[in-house]
Amino acid sequence: MKAPVPVAAPGTLQQASDPCNLCGSGEVRVLAQRDRHGDPLQTVMCTGCGLVRCDPMPDPAALDDYYRERYRIDYKQQVAPSRRHILRAGRVALDRLARLPRLAPIADRAGRALDIGAGGGEFAYLLGRTRGLAVTGIEPNEGYASHARRVLGLDLMVSPLHEARPAEGAFDLVTMFHVLEHLRDPEAALARVAAWLAPGGIAVVEVPNVEATCQAPGHLFHAAHLYNFNAASLERLALKVGLEPVACWHSSDFGNVSLTLRRAAGAALPVPPPSLPMAMPSNAARVWRVRSGHVSWRHHATLQPLARALRRIGSRVGESLTLRQLPADPRAMLDRVCDRWIAAGSAAGG
Repeated sequence: MKAPVPVAAPGTLQQASDPCNLCGSGEVRVLAQRDRHGDPLQTVMCTGCGLVRCDPMPDPAALDDYYRERYRIDYKQQVAPSRRHILRAGRVALDRLARLPRLAPIADRAGRALDIGAGGGEFAYLLGRTRGLAVTGIEPNEGYASHARRVLGLDLMVSPLHEARPAEGAFDLVTMFHVLEHLRDPEAALARVAAWLAPGGIAVVEVPNVEATCQAPGHLFHAAHLYNFNAASLERLALKVGLEPVACWHSSDFGNVSLTLRRAAGAALPVPPPSLPMAMPSNAARVWRVRSGHVSWRHHATLQPLARALRRIGSRVGESLTLRQLPADPRAMLDRVCDRWIAAGSAAGG
């Protein structure tokens, strides 16, 4: 996927190639010219609402091809998940499961769930194993989807989100962890989620937080993230498609924001509230203040870079030690990790 060439210095006001996906405004302020790897990528913020995106957007067909064939290789250097990646993804999945009773109480009720962007299938597998749900997944990458279906036995649609065709109202729970920021049309994606939810159903959406300062300023944006949200822009986009925000949560380092959304209990498809304003100039001012105030010298003057590096090293050492104790089979590995998690929770609860 070829990155756009930057054309203006950070802080410049200009007209974007396309109107804002949230408020429809065409005016943007340039935030950055390069991605986290130093490659050309123009990232802009809508001055009308604060939604951040790359500009111009990549070609839709090229984007589908990229996620089908290249994304996992670029991001993980693998055509299918390695044992280390399975362990890491399994632990992340269990952390998400630990939050589900608070974020999505419906997950404790027998029903059907959809995990969008299922990757290697670790979360979908553990969700079904621990909550008793019938879980379906959507994953565009052929290598990771094949692994999830063959090794974990998952029911998986191998498709870009915009081409998937689940039945309307089919799911009590829809999860979308770190997917929305990759999509060319997040409004249309959330509208699909609303249609796939059963009346009264719950969706949990998690994205990177554009207000995060836990990483170096130059490491925030990259070509695979077409959009960047904060809590306000994510909530307003959900309201625009008729989903009701019921809970919002930030990770401990403020790097991610999670939102619980509900489809109305009536039989009809949800509709946006009448006269809901999409413009949020105060949110745009807030995002600009946070991003322009997060500068390299100030970031590196804190202990955050050292702490992140030490956590990363410690995590990798711990993973290597744990992998020696786990079965080679990916499914058996996830089962063992899950059993330990359940036992630890029972011990803590007792």
